[in-house]
Amino acid sequence: MSISRFETEQYTSEAFVESAGAVLFRLSTREVCVLHLLKRDEYVLAKGRRNCGESRQDAAIREIMEETGFPSRLLHLDMSTRQTEQLGDEARFYTGICEPFTLQLRRLRQDHVKLIWWYIAAVNEDQLFNEDLQDREKYAVEFHSYTDVLEKLTFQMDRDMVTKAIHIVTETYGK
Repeated sequence: MSISRFETEQYTSEAFVESAGAVLFRLSTREVCVLHLLKRDEYVLAKGRRNCGESRQDAAIREIMEETGFPSRLLHLDMSTRQTEQLGDEARFYTGICEPFTLQLRRLRQDHVKLIWWYIAAVNEDQLFNEDLQDREKYAVEFHSYTDVLEKLTFQMDRDMVTKAIHIVTETYGK
């Protein structure tokens, strides 16, 4: 029996959970949305678990709507990815693609992980905000400028991810 030359971990369905989320932009004002978790006084990004049978993209859009009340869309962006069409195992630059730009792996406990697929999204500014969806007792929805959001986010990993998202958005849509 052979052993893979790659360091490999394997998880059955009982041991992993998939989530999806997005860095949500309001493009007209050059702002990023954050959730202020009131009980823990933490500032985080909108995300949540993917339902059975739901695509990652649909889960990200649903979670944004459920947590922020803002209708949104995933953006088609100019970025590099290794999700290539059998062209070799290296990152290539694509224009106008709608793919995750970050994958986080969280170790929940021994032999249990959470995979979080992160997209970049924009508020549909021509559609109405649905305040009935927002749980005001758990969190407040706030928008911050591209510079202020980096100071507001609680976790360094989120700040790094938002920095990357801002770079991709400004390179795709201009400054």
